[in-house]
Amino acid sequence: MLQIFWGLIFLLFDINASIYSIDILPDFIGWILIFCGFVRLSRKSDAFIGVKIIGIIMALASAVQLVLSFLEIRNSSVYNTVFWGLKLVALTITILSFLTIRDRIGDFQRIKILRAVWLAILIIEILTFVCNHFIEDLSVVRDPVMQILVVGVIFFKIWLLFCVYKIKKALRDN
Repeated sequence: MLQIFWGLIFLLFDINASIYSIDILPDFIGWILIFCGFVRLSRKSDAFIGVKIIGIIMALASAVQLVLSFLEIRNSSVYNTVFWGLKLVALTITILSFLTIRDRIGDFQRIKILRAVWLAILIIEILTFVCNHFIEDLSVVRDPVMQILVVGVIFFKIWLLFCVYKIKKALRDN
């Protein structure tokens, strides 16, 4: 479960260095960590056996995205949008997989909070995408809205990591 926690840190926070947008926390490492976490969890619960395949697929997809970003393909915004969508779907499936362990930790409230926090992140990410791509003419409105969305998504991502940490701790205690 600790690998999933660290993998989510790699996936949820894009920290870019320099003007070339080199990601210090590359997504493919996060997906590899999540895969390793699911391998360990699949030993405890059969529900994670199918989900660990997502880690492999997304690690490969993220590596392809990294290569394409270095090659500076002409339609990189299209590729980035596709990879962003894949990442959100895979993370949603990953978060939903935690529903299967709710009886193991004995605290349904933690899982409910995890679900609600992920739903908030998903809504904010989609609103950010809509603002970036469809509200270009109203920069006076778009810029403050984007700032609010960015602060909101950072808050909810930190809360999500806290929830995963609490679930990890509850699993270890049981």
